[in-house]
Amino acid sequence: MSLAITPRSASGRWSLLFAAITVAATLIAWITLLPMMDYPSATWVWLALGQACMGPAAAAAALGLVSIIHHKERSVLTWATTLGALAAAVAAGVMMYSVVAAYQ
Repeated sequence: MSLAITPRSASGRWSLLFAAITVAATLIAWITLLPMMDYPSATWVWLALGQACMGPAAAAAALGLVSIIHHKERSVLTWATTLGALAAAVAAGVMMYSVVAAYQ
């Protein structure tokens, strides 16, 4: 299969959709929670930001992996989306665990 720009499989397109949802949810959560980040006792703000990003990023990464492994997807957008979503999910997880560790 040759290299393409756009995904050919349905799971590759769903991966792009969930990556867009990840970006939108993170931006909305960031804008909503930004005024509360100055309070020293507001560690729950970082936890909420991580939760807003974690779900759709993990879904985008999982769908991208299914698309790459099962459907032999070779599109640039699918590979970039999968790597970016995996990085976002790991970063959100690290942020959430560090907030929990700092809270205790």
